[in-house]
Amino acid sequence: MLTFAITREERYWPEAVVKGFQLIAQVFASALARKRADEALRESEARLSLATSAAGVGLWGTELDTGHIWVTMKTRELYHFSPDEELNHESFLHVIHPEDCERVKLAVQQALQSGEPRMIDYRIVLPDGNIRWIISRGQRYLKSTGEPDRLMGVSIDITEGKRMEERLRENLREIENLKQRLERENMYLQEEVKLLFEHTEIVGRSVAMKRVLAQAEQVARTNSTVLILGETGTGKELLARAIHKMSARKDRPLVAVNCAALPPTLIESELFGREKGAYTGAMTQMIGRFEIADGSTLFLDEIGELPLELQSKLLRFLEEGSFERLGSTKTLNVDVRIIASTNRDLEQEVKDGNFRKDLFYRLSVFPMVIPPLRERLEDIPFMAWAFVREFEKGMGKEIETITQKTMEALQSYSWPGNVRELRNVIEYAMILNKGKALVAHVPKLRSPETDATHNLEDIERRHIVAVLEKTGWRLSGNGGAAEVLGPKRTTLYAKMEKLGIKRSNKVLSD
Repeated sequence: MLTFAITREERYWPEAVVKGFQLIAQVFASALARKRADEALRESEARLSLATSAAGVGLWGTELDTGHIWVTMKTRELYHFSPDEELNHESFLHVIHPEDCERVKLAVQQALQSGEPRMIDYRIVLPDGNIRWIISRGQRYLKSTGEPDRLMGVSIDITEGKRMEERLRENLREIENLKQRLERENMYLQEEVKLLFEHTEIVGRSVAMKRVLAQAEQVARTNSTVLILGETGTGKELLARAIHKMSARKDRPLVAVNCAALPPTLIESELFGREKGAYTGAMTQMIGRFEIADGSTLFLDEIGELPLELQSKLLRFLEEGSFERLGSTKTLNVDVRIIASTNRDLEQEVKDGNFRKDLFYRLSVFPMVIPPLRERLEDIPFMAWAFVREFEKGMGKEIETITQKTMEALQSYSWPGNVRELRNVIEYAMILNKGKALVAHVPKLRSPETDATHNLEDIERRHIVAVLEKTGWRLSGNGGAAEVLGPKRTTLYAKMEKLGIKRSNKVLSD
């Protein structure tokens, strides 16, 4: 508002003068309004710059006609522009990574053509050579005439996010690699578990036993004859049963014959059967084990004890699959797989003339050797615990631990009786044990000098008494003295009477 005050007299202003005063008033008013608008704009820009700077956001705008670029201080910080540096389109392209430059140009063109907001991430190379990741979002603005006027947008540093994203990808790749590795290991462990625990009678995690079980799985799928070699008590029959359980014949029971437990006069009829009247006392016809095992597996334990006269008949069956019952001329054909075992050195038996060479070659199509327990001491803790769990059920006892002294003693003993002897030691300890910590004592081996002072009967007497002590003076049954020593219960009893061994005389004097 422009005003004049006259106090002495009334004054008339011509219209032209009044219009002049109005023009001057408008000029002043416009200048004041522009000044206020500029102040408000600067204040708004300051607030916006402060807010965006706090948020880490850089603002920028480019005028399409002049190419002039306006940026906030935060934008200069992001791109490492100096505070007084004149900026243009090339200034930005110069700091963008060469591999991303074309993508940025294309994104700018698309934003100008479409008018839609565009977003792109790219790398910039700083003066010190470091690389940072930037994400920019820009949009085109038009003039009142509808022509493009400027491009405005924001830029944010996302380097840390990209690094986290890359670390996440690396972690995912590592997880995927670990997953594949675990899948491979799981497949291997499944096979290993199948080998070790499909037949729970066999307990062994040593390399030697794993190799034996792997061989068993391989040969089980075939009908090949198997010869199992190993010392007494190593578990040859258990391995034979494991092979049978993994074979196609598993639905039929395994038929086992201990060639050492039968007298020579009866073993032929036991194996091949007999006709009525085949010999004196043969009042009825008898089906032999070969016929019983038709479609299944016949396990010939201690094959080295088979008499020479029967070895030729067994050889014929292995070659032709046929045989005749004792006292008959009728040829019988059966489908039987043979698994044989022995603790003898059959090659030496062949040299000594006690075993047919051709039968030995026929039996040893697939020989397997079970290592003695002293060669796989790492299996002893697992076996000991397996026997403990077995006896817990029958004895109504609960064992929580095996003392360290006991375990050390078990692993330092030579175990001439192998797994069978270990089982007897654990059973004997379980009988005497009263607490939840098992204490077991291994047999004391006598020195050769001590043994040399006694005659053969003394040594035999001491050995039988030692076995009887370990078995609780139980002669027959699973784990009995007869099973440990080898002969039949009646034979062992006769031997005990001959040597004067009685239950009431457990400790014998020298």
